[in-house]
Amino acid sequence: MSDPASTTTQAPPAIRGLTGAEVQERLRQGQRNVMPVKTSRTLPQIFSENFFSLTNVILFGIMIVLVIIGEPGDAFVTGGVVLINVVIGVFQELRAKRQLDRIALLTRPRVVVIRDGQEHQIDPGDVVLGDALVLHPGDQIVVDGKLLTARRIDVNESLLTGESDFVPKAQGDELLSGSFCVTGSGIYSAERVGADSFANKLTAGAREYRRVQTPLQHQISILVRALVTLAILLSILLFLSYAVKDEPFRNGVESAAVVISLVPQGLLLMITVAYALGAVRIAGRGALVQQINAVESLSNVDVLCLDKTGTLTTNRIALREIIPIHCTEADLRHLLGDFAASTGRVNRTAEAIADACPGMARPIAAEVPFSSEYKWSGATLGADGLQDTLILGAPEVLLHYVTDGTVLASQIEAWADEGLRVLLFTRAAAPLDGAARQGPPALPADLDPLGWLTFSDELRPDVQSVLDQFREAGVALKLISGDNPQTVAALAGMAGFSRDVSVVSGLDLAEMTEGQFTETINEATVFGRITPEQKQRIVQALRADGHYVAMIGDGVNDVLSLKHAQMGIAMESGSQATRSVADMVLLGDRFGVLPEAIKEGQRILNGMQDVMRLFLTRTIYAALLIIVAGFIGATFPFTPRHNALLTTLPVGIPAVILTVWASSGQTDKRNLLAVVGEFALPAGFSIALTTLAVFLLYRDHSVEMQRTVLTTTALFCGLWLIILAEHPVEVWKSGRPHAHSPRRRWLALAMLSAYGVVYAIPPLRDFFELSVMGWQDYAVAIAAVAIWAIVVQLLWRFDVFKRVLIPGE
Repeated sequence: MSDPASTTTQAPPAIRGLTGAEVQERLRQGQRNVMPVKTSRTLPQIFSENFFSLTNVILFGIMIVLVIIGEPGDAFVTGGVVLINVVIGVFQELRAKRQLDRIALLTRPRVVVIRDGQEHQIDPGDVVLGDALVLHPGDQIVVDGKLLTARRIDVNESLLTGESDFVPKAQGDELLSGSFCVTGSGIYSAERVGADSFANKLTAGAREYRRVQTPLQHQISILVRALVTLAILLSILLFLSYAVKDEPFRNGVESAAVVISLVPQGLLLMITVAYALGAVRIAGRGALVQQINAVESLSNVDVLCLDKTGTLTTNRIALREIIPIHCTEADLRHLLGDFAASTGRVNRTAEAIADACPGMARPIAAEVPFSSEYKWSGATLGADGLQDTLILGAPEVLLHYVTDGTVLASQIEAWADEGLRVLLFTRAAAPLDGAARQGPPALPADLDPLGWLTFSDELRPDVQSVLDQFREAGVALKLISGDNPQTVAALAGMAGFSRDVSVVSGLDLAEMTEGQFTETINEATVFGRITPEQKQRIVQALRADGHYVAMIGDGVNDVLSLKHAQMGIAMESGSQATRSVADMVLLGDRFGVLPEAIKEGQRILNGMQDVMRLFLTRTIYAALLIIVAGFIGATFPFTPRHNALLTTLPVGIPAVILTVWASSGQTDKRNLLAVVGEFALPAGFSIALTTLAVFLLYRDHSVEMQRTVLTTTALFCGLWLIILAEHPVEVWKSGRPHAHSPRRRWLALAMLSAYGVVYAIPPLRDFFELSVMGWQDYAVAIAAVAIWAIVVQLLWRFDVFKRVLIPGE
């Protein structure tokens, strides 16, 4: 049964399709092409992967042990931070999932079926076994079947076979779901649907959330695993030490809880929160992120390849001028009209010709549909004895087969300088060979030129401001098109590209050596007459040269390059093929949202670097304190409740807020762990020395007072670090005065106030096992923090740790 909201038109009389009764019977038998839309993890996956990480399982186990030994308060504190972070992560991802699933419905492909002799546009999930489906260039084949019509079509099966060559299909040939119609039009039958076909595996798989580690996730995963290993080893040593000293088992469990908390369990969750926030923000601006961790890819992009049509332009073209050569303008318009009416509105060029030159459809004896590979189309119209063989294509290709081609070629340059697209319309004496074959069809010899056709593209109104934003974000642009290089360069100039950019033709690229090709790709900005395979090769060459490449396109000829770029971006109005393989879809073709999306990715990476500085610094100083205290035989420096304060106020809560506050801008392209480590290692080491000195200074006081002053000093250092962490080490090395965000000062002050509330309320102070300090104790803590602040800035300023650890650098 057709979709009530679908479009209905008259189908070709030879094929009437299924009847309504037959459709209902197949639906009753379950012979339906069920295609669930998946854009993210399932609800069980979200809950299980947030709750049952390795670190969480260990901490939850310690919680259980603490409850068993009668310490529910310590158990609550140990797991409370984890539970809060898990709840935040689950909430944010569920919120993002709902929005992404809702928006994904907008890009769900539609298909045209013939039922009861009428064409109906329906959802692919409503296709049933035996349906007759209509194909046009760019359409995805959503079920397995056979071609019913006689006209040849070319199919891109690269998603199935990995082969980039287009496969010609004739009547009776098998079509596989997951492939795409590139040229020609036809009708095919649905012979395998639902689970029996490739549609669910490929079409849904193109949008389905894939658990692929990004560079940021990979590096943080390495860090977390290393720290988990360290924490487990330290815990074993602690238990052995307590066993030798014959200390209570409870002390060992409490100390183990603190040691396990060295693992920054909130870090992976913060990545999830950052990704979810970024995806939702971008979706609100009009871009659908089909893989939530693809947002991070945007922060790494330094080269963006654009296809002219549909990106710089609005996807609309107009037939601007018709210039006859060997015939009158009236005859030329008549032949053009018949050619367009007979071959159909197969692309935007054909639509523009049909709108400007009405004609009458004539029988087709043979036809070669247009392909970006050979850049021409042709048809032999009429019956025997009254035939016209008409060919329309790129002048660079057709003029080689025209007697006075060199003379005619001289006319093209002026049009190209105006940014016009030029096609040549010719007539051949011999009929075309329209039989299905492998490889490109052969052009007839001795073509008779009939006339020139010039077309103009419509630029997007915001294109110049968008390109300026790309440059501000540090992204280089490469404009790639199948049109004439001079035409593309002229259009690029109108769009705001520099007039002196380097322009290269695909014909020249084809004759270059590998070294010349790579050098040219890096130097040139505008590329014309580029084939789909050359687009793919350009992207691969840029990636091999160390660039992080994004590709944006809308046509089937962009599929290969989209797949090979680190970030594939498609227009919503583009073909189903591009939307299926893209990492991001620009809803409503909002090209202007892309610079903002790139800045959003930069904001995520900058925010995570900021957060990692806090997490890693805290881990380093806590680990050093525990190791040194054990080595010198001192009391264990923290209890789980002290540790809860040190993980929540200076790190946990600020991390969430700083993730939201993160700003865009150039990101450091070096190894993330190295960038964060050169900040955190001096900071963590100096905090460890400072707090250890305070801890030893109070060795004659009670253990409770020792731990209270140590905790207070470490907490003050951590709060001051919230302000200092705004700048990376490279900024501190410059020696120039550094401005700090007022918001960070207020955040640090808010966390200090929270500590003040805990300390001022006796029940809270007792719960967190804090002793009452006098003004002398506060003076010691403040003096220690002041000295630490000076020392750590000197360590960063003179890069002491790198000079000591890597003296040759």
